[in-house]
Amino acid sequence: MKASARTDVGLVRTVNEDNYLLGDVLFAVADGLGGHEAGEIASKMAVNMLKEHPLSDERDPANRLREAFTRINAAIYQRSISDQSCRGMGTTLTALLIHDGTAYIGHVGDSRAYLVRNDVIYQLTEDHSVVGELVKMGMLTKSEAKVHPQRNLLTRAMGILPTVDIEVVEAKVEPGDRYILCTDGLSGAIDDSGILDVVMSHQEAPEKVVDELIAMANQNGGYDNVTVVAVFIGT
Repeated sequence: MKASARTDVGLVRTVNEDNYLLGDVLFAVADGLGGHEAGEIASKMAVNMLKEHPLSDERDPANRLREAFTRINAAIYQRSISDQSCRGMGTTLTALLIHDGTAYIGHVGDSRAYLVRNDVIYQLTEDHSVVGELVKMGMLTKSEAKVHPQRNLLTRAMGILPTVDIEVVEAKVEPGDRYILCTDGLSGAIDDSGILDVVMSHQEAPEKVVDELIAMANQNGGYDNVTVVAVFIGT
């Protein structure tokens, strides 16, 4: 297994509120929400606490991942109500745990996890956003969602409320699988087909995939912070 990650402030923002985790079997992206530097604090808390939480559990890795998200949500919420400078902060969090031949994905918000397998790209997570719900109901196309005025309005995020509904997805890992985790700075700037093309062009080089995807996001305007984690399973 090979992996690479990078974050970039983009061409418009002055502060990067994204953070990522690049571990041996645990990977994550987080996109902070909130004024001033509060979003950056929330996303950093999320990835740091995730890294510290013991997740390798032979009995139930999915439940351990859910426990980690629950603990992180509570900590961010408590910080937001106890620290005036952090009032209202929150973050998305999308994490990938590879354990015993299975991929476990924990997810809250509109960052995304993709799987590229057999020349096809699959979005493994749902966008917890107003436009995500409209796409799910068939009321918007993905293309329309990218330019919708409410595209940045989340229906779910870490740390906004005392509790949060956590999405957990499980999938068997197959040789040659390519996982991409990203914040909406990428998915909002590049179509899924564009992400697929880049992955297919660099089958053995996750670092090239990360660099090229971020470059493409900036070429398309760089309106948001962009973070990409690429995890390539060996053949």
